[in-house]
Amino acid sequence: MEQLLQQLDQNLKELYRKALDADAILDDLQQQGHGKYQQIFPAGLFQIESNRFMPYLSETAEQISAIRQTQQFNTATLENVVKQLQHLHKTLAEFRAALVR
Repeated sequence: MEQLLQQLDQNLKELYRKALDADAILDDLQQQGHGKYQQIFPAGLFQIESNRFMPYLSETAEQISAIRQTQQFNTATLENVVKQLQHLHKTLAEFRAALVR
């Protein structure tokens, strides 16, 4: 269980800086009149809806914290957290790649 939690924490750490950087870029784009979207991810995977990455990362971190506090989890919760982390990694990588073009 502890090794699993460490891996989840490592994923959060990797995503934190990327999400902060992406949100700063999104702020700049919005100030320039771009980025008039309402949310980054479609409804269903996350409970929150935001046009920035950090709220999604915070939601995932809260779920991991809840798993840590209870020292119990069900498979559905773990699967959801893993899917959230995967989507965050993928979307942030695609966002970064789109900026390089």
